[in-house]
Amino acid sequence: MKIDSVENERFFPTKLKILVGIDAFLGNNRFSIYGPQPRPFYLVKSRALFNKVVKLTMKFLPNAKGETEAIGIKIWLMVFLIGISTSACISERDTENRPNYDSIEILPEVVFSVVDDQPLDFYIESRGVVEAIQKIQITPRISGFVEASIITDGFKVNKGEVLVQFNEQEWELQKDEAYNKYLKAKTDFDIEMQLRGEEAAQNGEGAGFRITTGLADTELAYERAKLNLSYAALKAPFSGIISAKKVLSVGAYISAGQELGSLINIEKVRVRFDVLESEITSLSAGVPIELIDPSGQSHSGEVIAISPEIDQNTKTGQIIAEVVNTGEKLKPGMTVEGRVLVRSESSKVRMPREALLERDGRTLVFKLNNTEVEWIYVSPVDMTTEWVIIDHPEINPGDTIAVDKHFSISHQQSVIPLISKSH
Repeated sequence: MKIDSVENERFFPTKLKILVGIDAFLGNNRFSIYGPQPRPFYLVKSRALFNKVVKLTMKFLPNAKGETEAIGIKIWLMVFLIGISTSACISERDTENRPNYDSIEILPEVVFSVVDDQPLDFYIESRGVVEAIQKIQITPRISGFVEASIITDGFKVNKGEVLVQFNEQEWELQKDEAYNKYLKAKTDFDIEMQLRGEEAAQNGEGAGFRITTGLADTELAYERAKLNLSYAALKAPFSGIISAKKVLSVGAYISAGQELGSLINIEKVRVRFDVLESEITSLSAGVPIELIDPSGQSHSGEVIAISPEIDQNTKTGQIIAEVVNTGEKLKPGMTVEGRVLVRSESSKVRMPREALLERDGRTLVFKLNNTEVEWIYVSPVDMTTEWVIIDHPEINPGDTIAVDKHFSISHQQSVIPLISKSH
């Protein structure tokens, strides 16, 4: 279909040609309006709407010559109709692409765990601090200049090994001096005894002469000088590991009594635990104890002593456990968890305590059947803070029970099952 061009000499210096072409596409029944370029103004999907555009355009075009109002109305009408067709097309397209949400079923994710038939163990649990079974302060008994030292933090030493060696020259001189004084006093004592004769020796007068001649004092001083000389080499009294905060340099002057570090033996360690007075009566020396260090590693030990008294303020008593420190993983000062097995109970199945829910005053669990859950009322036989044992004809070892994200689900509801990795 074609509409003849219209001339408006008053407002247009050249001919204004409006071509309206109708293109029918059998596949989608779409029509288009073209301008003089030609290029598409818009694709109109509705045949009825397109017919209105054509009729209105034909109505105004013949009367457009010399009429300003007709041209303005024509332009306004074209813009208006294009806007309407745009909105209608977008609205229809959105309606076609919008999904039907009423047909979509949203399933909740629920965490499940597989139950077993393991016994339920009851423990007395407490927290304690690791202590070394042997520990001494490295403290010299004499003063002097350091000639050699192996005092280094973390250094392992054997029993009898020299930790610090002092310069011995001064102590050698003191020993020689004390020995000379001893010899002089011994000579004076021997002369006195010879003058007194054998009768004085038989009457016990020799003891008095040892004091009056100075022999007793010089003899003691000589023994002290020999002992001080032996202290010039500070030796390890047992095998262990050195703990030192400062570096001891050769040539440094060290005073007697100055602390140089510690020597610790951690082949075995001890841990003190505070236990409630209501629980301590269940314990005895010799029972095994399990220790868990901060890294999660387990260590086996034994209770070696139980305090005979109860603290009136805390209402607790103390137990002492000893542990063979394999690999020296336990360090003095480390906080560890300790638990002592006091009894075990068995039943048909054991499951995490998180599985238990309460509805209308009754305890229940959710059992997974394919993708649906079934609630089952249960009566726990016994439980701890982590586990519960159940004896129910519909629950068997190997069944899958909900343990998390199950608070709002209902009977025979379909779910997305997730298996717990923590149980």
